[in-house]
Amino acid sequence: MNQQFKVGMLSALIGGLLLPIVSGAAEGEHKLELKARGVYWSDESLVYPTSTNRNPRPNDYEQSALGLQLNYQSPYWGGFIGADASVYGVMKLGDSGTPTTNLVELGNNGKLHDSYATVGQALLKLKYQDFAQLKLGRQFQNSLMLKSTTTRAVPDTYSGASGSLTPMAGLTVYGAVYDKWRSRSTGEFEKFRTEATAARVPNAIDYIGIFGASYSNGPLAVTAEYLNSKSYLSKFGLVGAYTIPLDKNSLKLSSGIFTSRDAGALFVCSAEREMDCVGTARIQNDGMGVYLDAEWKVSNFTVGAAVAKFDGFWVEDNFAVSANRDGSLTQDHGTTVFPTSAALGPDLTNNGETVASVRLAYDWKDYVKGLKTAFKYSRGTGARSSNLVNGAEGSENYREFDAQYAMPFVKNLSLRYVYYNYDSHVEGGSTAATIKGMPRQDWEQHRFYIDYVYQF
Repeated sequence: MNQQFKVGMLSALIGGLLLPIVSGAAEGEHKLELKARGVYWSDESLVYPTSTNRNPRPNDYEQSALGLQLNYQSPYWGGFIGADASVYGVMKLGDSGTPTTNLVELGNNGKLHDSYATVGQALLKLKYQDFAQLKLGRQFQNSLMLKSTTTRAVPDTYSGASGSLTPMAGLTVYGAVYDKWRSRSTGEFEKFRTEATAARVPNAIDYIGIFGASYSNGPLAVTAEYLNSKSYLSKFGLVGAYTIPLDKNSLKLSSGIFTSRDAGALFVCSAEREMDCVGTARIQNDGMGVYLDAEWKVSNFTVGAAVAKFDGFWVEDNFAVSANRDGSLTQDHGTTVFPTSAALGPDLTNNGETVASVRLAYDWKDYVKGLKTAFKYSRGTGARSSNLVNGAEGSENYREFDAQYAMPFVKNLSLRYVYYNYDSHVEGGSTAATIKGMPRQDWEQHRFYIDYVYQF
């Protein structure tokens, strides 16, 4: 019955999307596009030995899936009101090894689902000239500390309201309130939760609220944002950048400061798995991170270097997990705000840690049109436990290689390969001393993407 409902809903929505185009509804352009993505992941990792598991076996898996998006954007009727909608469908192509919720959701039988279909976006949009905009419903989010991501078969979306004001040229004031989230691998919108799963330990987050402002004038750009996960976590971020033109090249200097604070009764020991503590008692968090970054664009090269320093544990996850209808848990991806961070696993934001990073990108357009490559390396040292004093000190390394090829002979078809590698080392203190922000000893991952976009 549930599958029949999904198919019927999918057919009805597709018909509704096509109707305005067929009937030639006036005022502006109706946009309809189909996006297809094939994705394959291969992952292998090794956790630290423990007293009960002295010789852990590698934890590996392979997964592949096909994701489809049908996206519709309406014009603003009367220059005031419009509506957007997106239908997502994901089909598992293959899997082996340890089941994980990276591409499709995990059922309570311990097996991955074969497919799902969902209405990922369904929103009413309003605007008043170039001064104000408002969106109500299921939508993308893209701000400093909360972003929808596009690294899976289909992106994740949020349900609620968002808006912005532009009182003067270069200045934008914005805000959003969301009460539900649809993760990157599930078809259901769920309430925000923490990672606490013990009986009689509250874990439901009522809403996530955002308020921020950004200003851009010539070479200067500044953004400030406040985020509050109700009764769980509050965060603040301030970033600034200044771009210096150098003939045909440029040098961009930027800096940022971010804080994370516990915001109420939901911030308990088990609510965030990377906090060093034991039990389910209420704990405190007072984390801060600052960074400096420089990026030089010269010819076809982009060269960057950054350093970040942390005082206390900076929590990246704005909410920790969402429980799907089968009872399994999907972890929030968080939003990476530091140029030194890793895109795989640990966040490189531990208490006392100093992280240095370099990156290099090259556009091969003079030799192979459509080909771009990039490399990044980050090393963190001096990491310590967050809420325990155990004498442990850790270091970690992160490497990333990214190759993208937009085929010039097939319009809107692109290929991408990404390689991630992470390793860490913890020493000092007792033999059982650990740092939960470094949960893996070694981690290696390969990702392949094939993307195609057709615009009607």
